[in-house]
Amino acid sequence: MMKQIAIGFAILMLIIAGTALIPVASPPDDEGTNGGIEIVGPYGVQSVSEITLGTVLPRSPGQAMVYKTVDTAVSKDDALKIAEKFGLTGPVEEKRVSHRITGDPYTFDLDRGGGYMTYTWYGRCSGVDPRDRPENLPTDEECRKIAESFLTSHDLMPEGAVFSSVSQGGKGIFSNHSGDAPIVTYEDRDVHFTDTLSGLRVAGSGTRVTIGGGGDILEITRRWRDAEPYKEFPILSPEEAIEELKQTGVVTTVSSPKGAVVEEVKLCYYATPPGTEQPYLKPTYYFRGTVEGENETGTFYQYVPAVPELGKGLY
Repeated sequence: MMKQIAIGFAILMLIIAGTALIPVASPPDDEGTNGGIEIVGPYGVQSVSEITLGTVLPRSPGQAMVYKTVDTAVSKDDALKIAEKFGLTGPVEEKRVSHRITGDPYTFDLDRGGGYMTYTWYGRCSGVDPRDRPENLPTDEECRKIAESFLTSHDLMPEGAVFSSVSQGGKGIFSNHSGDAPIVTYEDRDVHFTDTLSGLRVAGSGTRVTIGGGGDILEITRRWRDAEPYKEFPILSPEEAIEELKQTGVVTTVSSPKGAVVEEVKLCYYATPPGTEQPYLKPTYYFRGTVEGENETGTFYQYVPAVPELGKGLY
């Protein structure tokens, strides 16, 4: 969703807070993925001379299921069936990459390749609607309840999906450079839900619900990979995964990192965006922690594939 903030006599900045799961993206809110919706970022992998453990390692299951991805193109009828859950009916417009159904005030788009859909109130996503001033925004807990209620009542909560987090969404700041504190003129919240397979969260697959003033839903974005069980494989232990982490390096914005402390380790699945080539969804260890550079301290994350038989690549 694009949130554009108009610029008047002073500077109005839009800050989009998102979570992402690709190892060149900012990490998610929960396990290094923004609840399932990923936004590619500019950060690459950097080697670290020393990595130490600052948490208790999870128990290893020894083996885990690998899933085979299934890419299925969708039709106009598929778009209509999903749109009906939102209360929208035809006609269906054929856009370059999506099937679109326009209502009032919402617009529904389903990617023609499958795996990605949006339900958007474009008139409220401009960042200038007075209804979306900060004082009109519900609390984070209220936003969570609104999102869960809508998805559940409209049969849009996938089986096994779990709540991930509530994060800062769009935010408009007015500054007149007079030295006074900036004024927040617009704000919303993103509620994230992550899909699961075999009881493990799927990084990169999930739903984001954006809540605005008065508890109104401004947008729902969902991204997923269809998959079916393939075969169980032996997996790395957490200790073995840490040794791999030392070889691969970490994703961080800190320049010239010298040392890192692992503060969180989770076993999950890792999904790339729909339309990209990914034969399997493989069990993967997610690492998060702090890193020390020459002149700064920051955070890092990384994903380490856990199935040696299928190679060291994430996909």
